[in-house]
Amino acid sequence: MEFNILQFLPESAKIKTKEEIRKILFNGQSVSEWSHQLNIPLKNMSRYKNGTRPLPIILLNKLIKLSKLDIKKLQDNIETKINKSGRYLKIGPLLKIEEKWVYISELLKGDGHITPNFWYITFVNQNEFLIKYTKEFFISLGINKTQISLIKREDANFLIIRSSLLAHLFNKILLVPIGKKDKIAIRNFVILNNKLGIAAVRGAFDAEGSVTFTGSRRISITSNCKIWLIQLQKILINLKIKSTIFKDNHKKEKPIYRLLIYHYVNLKRFQDIIKPLHTKRKEKLEEILNNYTKNPQRMFHKKILLSIKKGNVRKRDISRGIKKNLILVGNNLNWLRKNKFIEPYKKVCTNKGCFHKYKITPKGKRYIKESYSFFD
Repeated sequence: MEFNILQFLPESAKIKTKEEIRKILFNGQSVSEWSHQLNIPLKNMSRYKNGTRPLPIILLNKLIKLSKLDIKKLQDNIETKINKSGRYLKIGPLLKIEEKWVYISELLKGDGHITPNFWYITFVNQNEFLIKYTKEFFISLGINKTQISLIKREDANFLIIRSSLLAHLFNKILLVPIGKKDKIAIRNFVILNNKLGIAAVRGAFDAEGSVTFTGSRRISITSNCKIWLIQLQKILINLKIKSTIFKDNHKKEKPIYRLLIYHYVNLKRFQDIIKPLHTKRKEKLEEILNNYTKNPQRMFHKKILLSIKKGNVRKRDISRGIKKNLILVGNNLNWLRKNKFIEPYKKVCTNKGCFHKYKITPKGKRYIKESYSFFD
């Protein structure tokens, strides 16, 4: 998704442009004519035109409109900053929001904040890999190392990025909240795009997630904002990962909400698709899956369907094909038949008894195509 950052920055934003761009913007009229038309003092207009003073964002947007300049000609040819302090950053005006932007935005929603004055962004986390990853992301955008500070404490690491420009972009485009995070939301274009959605869930999990060994083995993402979890759940539904949201009131003044993911198939799908970066949580998830002894029912059902698809059309042949107990296969065949994934198409009677031959229904074919198997 691509955005024109000139439509999101505050009036205090200032933009430096190259001479060839200014010639296009101011083409056709003298300084005095522009001064009169735009009601700007002649002295200031002269400085804007010759480049000794950066263009205020309001003026630049007016000139783009009047000159009918293709915004693409400005790409990578402008430098922007907000207010008088700080450094210019070469970015835009067209900003393509890709997975890393979304991932970092969800990390910040969980474990970071933007100050109310937009002076800086702070990311707080104990995991050194995430701190390093986030730092490298901001450096890749052109942030000078002098604009980044890292404060290490026993309980956490504090990464501080001093850039009002980036603070505004993360807030206005990706909805990273200012101050308290009682209300968190994800842009609709992120939810509807699988790649961006995966990055969003990865960031939320790395910031506010946990992996539980004791009792039921599960993944959870915790927040006091239910809307955020509902939106993350929508992404998981699109990825065919089942989850539930639980309201926790126990010994709390305000309730918190937990997005919970259970069962081997969902945990494995989460690992393979979401690919968390948080080193400790990634290791714990891998350990759970490597030591998961229960045979997930969905996987067993799909084994049976695939066996029928290969030509094993009666119960005994299916049992031999997947090397499972005949009674167990029979019970699952009954479930598949009851739920209309298969249907008997022929009853065969011999001197030793009768048996049915089964075929897969259209519903069963969709199940094979859409469900996820770790045996294919």
